Amino acid sequence: MVMTLLITVCVLAGLATVYQGYWLRRTRLLAADLVDEGRNLREQLQQLEQEIGALCSASMGAGEHVVRLEQQVQRIVERQNRQDMQTAVERPYSQASQLVTHGADIDELMQTCGLTRGEAELLIMMQRAS
Repeated sequence: MVMTLLITVCVLAGLATVYQGYWLRRTRLLAADLVDEGRNLREQLQQLEQEIGALCSASMGAGEHVVRLEQQVQRIVERQNRQDMQTAVERPYSQASQLVTHGADIDELMQTCGLTRGEAELLIMMQRAS
């Protein structure tokens, strides 16, 4: 009976050793998988950091482009306003010049074009001189 007990203990010890070896190997494989996964995640993180850097650079470039476009639009608006003002100032004189060509007198120029008496007289004198 002692012999049977000794054999049973040896068999159980052997099984425990095999079981322990199996779990030790499995744990090592899992650890290796985790190391690989960690390496892959680091690589992905580096790639994402590069992509974010590229996007930041691109957005800065786009922002600078938008600023330049806004400045250009502002200059165009200012130039258009100056031209509109200049046209508004010139319009009564060109209209008055046409009226003088068709025989309008000083009073008609003052009423129609909103000119002062001096402006109307000057336009008529200039028209007659040419």
